Amino acid sequence: MPQQSPPLSTLFASSDDGVALQNTLDTVRETLGMEVAYLSEFIQERAVFHAVSAPGLEAMIRPSQSMDLREVYCKHILDGGLPSLMTDTSQHAIATDLPITQMIPIGSHLSVPVRRADGTVFGMFCFLSRHARPDLGQDDLTMVLAQSERVGTRLFGGQTLPPPET
Repeated sequence: MPQQSPPLSTLFASSDDGVALQNTLDTVRETLGMEVAYLSEFIQERAVFHAVSAPGLEAMIRPSQSMDLREVYCKHILDGGLPSLMTDTSQHAIATDLPITQMIPIGSHLSVPVRRADGTVFGMFCFLSRHARPDLGQDDLTMVLAQSERVGTRLFGGQTLPPPET
Protein backbone atom coordinates (compact mmCIF):
# COMPACT_ATOMS: atom_id res chain seq x y z
CA MET A 1 0.00 0.00 0.00
CA PRO A 2 1.50 3.37 -0.98
CA GLN A 3 2.45 5.77 1.80
CA GLN A 4 2.26 9.58 1.79
CA SER A 5 5.45 11.64 1.39
CA PRO A 6 6.43 15.31 0.90
CA PRO A 7 4.86 17.12 -2.08
CA LEU A 8 6.71 18.06 -5.27
CA SER A 9 6.64 21.75 -4.38
CA THR A 10 9.37 21.15 -1.80
CA LEU A 11 11.78 20.26 -4.65
CA PHE A 12 11.49 23.43 -6.69
CA ALA A 13 12.66 26.96 -6.16
CA SER A 14 9.64 28.24 -8.11
CA SER A 15 6.21 27.00 -9.10
CA ASP A 16 7.27 27.45 -12.75
CA ASP A 17 9.63 24.50 -12.31
CA GLY A 18 6.79 22.30 -11.09
CA VAL A 19 4.57 23.36 -13.99
CA ALA A 20 7.40 22.68 -16.46
CA LEU A 21 7.94 19.21 -15.00
CA GLN A 22 4.23 18.39 -15.16
CA ASN A 23 4.11 19.59 -18.78
CA THR A 24 7.13 17.42 -19.61
CA LEU A 25 5.52 14.35 -18.03
CA ASP A 26 2.24 14.96 -19.85
CA THR A 27 3.92 15.59 -23.21
CA VAL A 28 6.27 12.60 -23.08
CA ARG A 29 3.48 10.29 -21.84
CA GLU A 30 1.24 11.41 -24.72
CA THR A 31 4.08 11.15 -27.28
CA LEU A 32 4.82 7.60 -26.19
CA GLY A 33 1.13 6.69 -25.99
CA MET A 34 1.57 5.45 -22.41
CA GLU A 35 -1.10 5.62 -19.71
CA VAL A 36 1.01 6.55 -16.67
CA ALA A 37 4.07 8.75 -16.19
CA TYR A 38 5.80 9.84 -13.02
CA LEU A 39 8.92 11.28 -11.47
CA SER A 40 10.04 9.45 -8.35
CA GLU A 41 12.67 10.19 -5.75
CA PHE A 42 14.44 7.54 -3.72
CA ILE A 43 14.15 8.27 0.00
CA GLN A 44 15.10 5.66 2.60
CA GLU A 45 14.47 2.61 0.40
CA ARG A 46 11.22 4.05 -0.95
CA ALA A 47 10.19 5.45 -4.32
CA VAL A 48 8.32 8.69 -3.63
CA PHE A 49 6.06 9.85 -6.47
CA HIS A 50 6.56 13.60 -6.80
CA ALA A 51 4.80 14.28 -10.08
CA VAL A 52 2.29 12.05 -11.84
CA SER A 53 0.50 12.10 -15.19
CA ALA A 54 -2.17 9.39 -15.26
CA PRO A 55 -5.50 10.69 -16.60
CA GLY A 56 -8.35 8.51 -15.41
CA LEU A 57 -6.05 6.44 -13.20
CA GLU A 58 -5.58 8.91 -10.35
CA ALA A 59 -6.91 6.42 -7.79
CA MET A 60 -4.04 4.10 -8.65
CA ILE A 61 -1.13 6.56 -8.35
CA ARG A 62 -0.96 10.08 -6.93
CA PRO A 63 1.76 12.58 -6.07
CA SER A 64 3.09 12.20 -2.52
CA GLN A 65 2.49 8.43 -2.43
CA SER A 66 5.44 6.12 -2.00
CA MET A 67 6.24 2.44 -2.38
CA ASP A 68 9.01 0.19 -1.15
CA LEU A 69 11.78 0.07 -3.78
CA ARG A 70 11.67 -3.73 -3.70
CA GLU A 71 8.06 -3.59 -4.96
CA VAL A 72 8.69 -1.45 -8.06
CA TYR A 73 10.85 -1.85 -11.16
CA CYS A 74 13.25 1.04 -10.36
CA LYS A 75 15.72 -0.81 -8.15
CA HIS A 76 15.86 -3.76 -10.53
CA ILE A 77 16.55 -1.47 -13.50
CA LEU A 78 19.35 0.34 -11.65
CA ASP A 79 20.82 -3.00 -10.51
CA GLY A 80 20.77 -4.30 -14.11
CA GLY A 81 18.19 -7.04 -13.50
CA LEU A 82 15.63 -5.36 -15.76
CA PRO A 83 16.18 -3.26 -18.89
CA SER A 84 15.14 0.40 -19.04
CA LEU A 85 12.72 -0.44 -21.87
CA MET A 86 10.38 -3.42 -21.62
CA THR A 87 7.97 -3.58 -24.53
CA ASP A 88 6.34 -6.64 -22.93
CA THR A 89 6.86 -7.16 -19.20
CA SER A 90 5.70 -10.78 -19.49
CA GLN A 91 9.05 -11.52 -21.16
CA HIS A 92 11.02 -10.59 -17.99
CA ALA A 93 10.92 -12.98 -15.02
CA ILE A 94 11.72 -10.31 -12.41
CA ALA A 95 8.88 -8.13 -13.71
CA THR A 96 6.36 -10.97 -13.76
CA ASP A 97 7.33 -11.93 -10.20
CA LEU A 98 6.59 -8.44 -8.84
CA PRO A 99 2.99 -8.18 -7.56
CA ILE A 100 2.65 -4.65 -9.02
CA THR A 101 2.86 -6.10 -12.55
CA GLN A 102 -0.47 -7.88 -12.15
CA MET A 103 -1.98 -5.40 -9.68
CA ILE A 104 -2.00 -2.45 -12.10
CA PRO A 105 -1.37 -4.40 -14.56
CA ILE A 106 1.82 -3.31 -16.33
CA GLY A 107 2.26 -4.59 -19.88
CA SER A 108 5.08 -2.28 -20.98
CA HIS A 109 7.46 -0.02 -19.08
CA LEU A 110 10.12 2.56 -19.88
CA SER A 111 12.16 4.03 -17.03
CA VAL A 112 15.46 5.90 -16.72
CA PRO A 113 17.28 7.49 -13.81
CA VAL A 114 17.14 11.20 -13.06
CA ARG A 115 20.55 12.25 -11.83
CA ARG A 116 21.81 15.06 -9.67
CA ALA A 117 24.56 17.35 -10.99
CA ASP A 118 27.18 15.08 -9.34
CA GLY A 119 25.84 12.02 -11.20
CA THR A 120 24.15 10.32 -8.25
CA VAL A 121 20.66 8.97 -8.80
CA PHE A 122 17.84 11.15 -7.50
CA GLY A 123 15.03 8.89 -8.69
CA MET A 124 13.39 7.69 -11.89
CA PHE A 125 11.46 9.10 -14.82
CA CYS A 126 8.93 6.33 -15.59
CA PHE A 127 6.29 5.59 -18.22
CA LEU A 128 4.01 2.57 -18.32
CA SER A 129 1.10 1.08 -20.16
CA ARG A 130 -1.29 -1.66 -19.15
CA HIS A 131 -0.64 -3.28 -22.53
CA ALA A 132 2.44 -4.68 -24.27
CA ARG A 133 3.90 -2.13 -26.67
CA PRO A 134 6.13 -3.85 -29.26
CA ASP A 135 6.26 -0.58 -31.22
CA LEU A 136 8.44 1.12 -28.57
CA GLY A 137 12.14 1.18 -29.43
CA GLN A 138 15.54 2.76 -29.04
CA ASP A 139 14.37 6.17 -30.33
CA ASP A 140 11.77 6.30 -27.54
CA LEU A 141 14.36 5.36 -24.94
CA THR A 142 16.76 7.99 -26.28
CA MET A 143 14.03 10.65 -26.07
CA VAL A 144 13.20 9.71 -22.46
CA LEU A 145 16.91 9.75 -21.53
CA ALA A 146 17.22 13.27 -22.95
CA GLN A 147 14.14 14.41 -21.04
CA SER A 148 15.41 12.87 -17.79
CA GLU A 149 18.65 14.80 -18.20
CA ARG A 150 16.67 18.02 -18.74
CA VAL A 151 14.63 17.31 -15.60
CA GLY A 152 17.81 16.66 -13.60
CA THR A 153 19.33 19.90 -14.85
CA ARG A 154 16.19 21.84 -14.00
CA LEU A 155 16.00 20.31 -10.52
CA PHE A 156 19.65 20.51 -9.60
CA GLY A 157 21.20 23.13 -11.91
CA GLY A 158 24.42 22.73 -13.78
CA GLN A 159 25.12 19.98 -16.23
CA THR A 160 24.14 16.46 -15.18
CA LEU A 161 26.42 13.59 -16.06
CA PRO A 162 25.15 11.36 -18.86
CA PRO A 163 23.40 8.17 -17.74
CA PRO A 164 25.31 4.91 -18.11
CA GLU A 165 24.93 2.87 -21.29
CA THR A 166 21.72 0.83 -21.38
